[in-house]
This record gives sequence, C-alpha cells and structure tokens, in this order.
Amino acid sequence: MTEDVLHPICQQILNFCQQHLGNKNLTLAYSGGVDSQVLLHAVAQLRKAELLTNKINAVHINHGLSVNASKWASFCQQQAKQLSISYTSITVDINKQSQQSLEALARDARYKALNQACSNDSVIFTGHHLDDQVETFLLALKRGAGVQGLSAMQTIRPLANSEPEKNIQLARPLLNINREDIEQYAREHDLQWVEDDSNSDVRFDRNFIRAQILPLLKQRWPAINQTIARSAQHCEQAQHLLEQLAIVDLQNCQLSSDSLSIAKMASLSTDRFNNLLRHFIRVNGGLMPSKQQVAQVYNACFEAADDKNPHISLHQYSLRRFADALYFTPNYADISQWQLTLSLAPLVNEVIELPDGLGQLTLQRVINNTDLGTSDTDKFSTIIAIPRSSEQLSIGFKHDNPKCWPTYRDKRRPLKKLLQEHGVATWLRNRLPFIFIDNELAAVLPLFTCREFICKEFTSSESKDNKLANKQLIEQEQTLYLKITWLNV
Repeated sequence: MTEDVLHPICQQILNFCQQHLGNKNLTLAYSGGVDSQVLLHAVAQLRKAELLTNKINAVHINHGLSVNASKWASFCQQQAKQLSISYTSITVDINKQSQQSLEALARDARYKALNQACSNDSVIFTGHHLDDQVETFLLALKRGAGVQGLSAMQTIRPLANSEPEKNIQLARPLLNINREDIEQYAREHDLQWVEDDSNSDVRFDRNFIRAQILPLLKQRWPAINQTIARSAQHCEQAQHLLEQLAIVDLQNCQLSSDSLSIAKMASLSTDRFNNLLRHFIRVNGGLMPSKQQVAQVYNACFEAADDKNPHISLHQYSLRRFADALYFTPNYADISQWQLTLSLAPLVNEVIELPDGLGQLTLQRVINNTDLGTSDTDKFSTIIAIPRSSEQLSIGFKHDNPKCWPTYRDKRRPLKKLLQEHGVATWLRNRLPFIFIDNELAAVLPLFTCREFICKEFTSSESKDNKLANKQLIEQEQTLYLKITWLNV
C-alpha cells in the first residue's frame, strides 16, 4: 500500500465509499478547481491501490460562461487521462431568465447534465468541503431560512429532479474537511488546478462571505467552521423531526396525492399546518413558499367565505380551495379561446390534439358494431346521434351557460349548475371539451351527452346483437352516428 492512500483525505474518502458506495458506479463532478482536483487524485490513488474497484467516470460541465471555458475542459481531459480515469465533457446552454441568478441557473444546468451522464445506480461525488458548508449556512442565515435551509448541505442524498428509477445519489465525501487541508494536499502532491476568476468577484454573496467575512470569523474564533457545522447538523436533526411529524399529519389529512382535507387540517395548530403545507408542496415537486405565501394559504383555507374558491399562485404551481379541500395544481394555460370547427359532410375519422396537455380526441363514423371498439381505462367514449341536416361540429372550452338536458335529469338545467352538481372543480370547468353541433351543445366530456343527441341504437346497456349493425340501413338513416373518444382523460 502506497503512502498516498494513508493520507487522511484518502482515508476519509475510502471510509465514505465503504459506507455509501457499495457496488454502484461512481461519477466525479470534475470542474478542475482545487477541490475536485484533489478529489480526482485521491480517488485515483485508491483505485491504483485496488482499494476502490467501482466503475469511475469524471464528468466536466462546460457552462460556457468564461472565455477560459474551453481551456478548462482541455485541462480536465488531460488530467483525467494522466490518472487513467474515464472522462466525459458536457457543454450546457444557460439562458438568463428572470428571478433566477446566474449561479442558480448554472447549478441547475450542471446537475441536470450530471443526471443525464449517470447510468442507473450511480453516486455523484462533488468536492464540497467544510468551508463550503459554512458559506452555505451563512447564506441561508442571511435569507432568514428555517431549519431546512440552515441544515445547509447533506453528506449524501438522492439527486433532486432525477428519475426515481435511476437511483442516483449526490454525495459530498469531503464535507467535514477544511479548505486549508485540501489545498495542503494539493501542494504536497504538486497538483495543478484551474482558478475561476469569477471566484474573486465579491459582488457575488458567496465570494463576499469567503473573502471578507470568514477570515474575520476565523481570526476571532479559530474553530468557527466546526461550530457552525455542528449547528447545521442540529438543524438537520430538527428538520428530520419536522418531516416525521408532517408525514403523520399528511396521512391523516390527505384526500389524494394532490389534495388535503381542510376540515382535518383545522384541528392542527398553525405551526403544524405550516409544516404540513411545506411538506405537501415538497412531495408534489413544488418550490418552497415564503412565510407570507404560507400565511396566504392559511387565510384561504380558514378565513375566506365558504362560497369563495381562493387561488394562490406560487412559482410554477397553484394552491386552490374547493369543496373543503386544498388542491395542488399546475398553473394552467388559458385555453378559453381555443376552438376547432369541422365540416360534418366529409367527416369520417379525425384525430385532434387538444391544447395544454389535455390529450387527444378521436372522431369516428360508426357504421357497424366493429366500429365500437373495446373499452379502455384511459379513455372516455360516447356515441352521439347527429341529424344529417347538420353542417358543423365544433370543439371548444368556452360556453355561454346554455340549458342542457342530460338523460339523468327530468328537465333542462343551466350548464353551470350541472357542472356544480357533478362536483367539477372551478378551475377544471373550462378544461372539459364541449362538443357543439351547429352551435348547439351536444356533449360535455366526460360527463354527459345531451338528450337530443343520445344514440339509442348504440347504448352500452344493449347487447351487440340488438345494436344497429346493418351498414346499408345506417347509411339510409337520417342520422349520422359519431363515436367520440377522449384519450388520457
């Protein structure tokens, strides 16, 4: 065994691998900076000594944000080759968007690329160290974060936004090692690394803390790194307890994967409600709301009038109250103006793509029983009878509240009332396809077909032997029979 692998940093990585890596593939997030350079070198020494036998791949992400980006990628390729480590370089395109910092965009693009580069059952190692942890804690403190944010970085966790079946974890084996020790390792082994000139720009908060705040803190309290890291661990433990409590409350209050019972949440204290709400949003993939937004949701649940259906838009999703439940929904596009009109004369078969991910509608002339097809759990089908004198069929999502006469009612009722009777949530009422024949409402999918357009010959309660099956007879009828199927309803 060489002297190199006895170095404390190599031993730290070896112990970490023995605890967490197993037989999984190892992906090194390799920027070429001193931290990832030391990580790459130490891993290479462990493999050379046959203490690490896993498949290893160093992945460099070229963000294209520096004029030196191509040089860094070439340097990383050369270093990996010298150490006999498999190497991959990925270039990402970062488009500046509102309300996101360049640092956040680069981070998101980096982890997305790493996820794509990883095979199933992989662990990604990053070079984050103790000073990074302290900086992250102070940044969270500056933002007024709670215990989740003050937990800073975890040693190992599932990779965010990765497909669960890929089973990819993000790990930081150097998280309890000081920057000074990492730089000392690099000097002892005559390592080269790249210096990102943006790291000295104190306009960035992290660089400001690193260059101007931490040196003062360390001068006053030399062990400040360790004490802040200990506070982060306490916050992480507190967050775990809050998550366990939220799981209990979620099991009691959950109506479905995306809805909660307001009546059951009413028995919770305000703090437990807030904790449950954040957990509910997190498990549904939403970004964490601010304290003010959480208060808005609380007011919507318990202080808004019963006949109101408040809606709070948060980032890319919404929280909506309806019928004593709180729902987590996307921010749907306005599709009220979408409409498609078809001539009935040549209509035989049509496949129509509905807007905003609502699936497809298929229109099929019914000539005989074989046209009926078979039932399918992800489809809704109805057959409407259309007078041959009719000229147009229209599909849309907007109506002027006409009076309708479904077969299950003894008289006509306004469409708005019928939608209420069916318990259709307010935000979904303009997302149901309305079928019009010559501007007269014929069906509301998937709820009902209006009495005037009911097809008696092809009702599902009749046997096939009794259904109209003679093609010639159908063609002589004064009625056009049209099967409408909504896929992925």
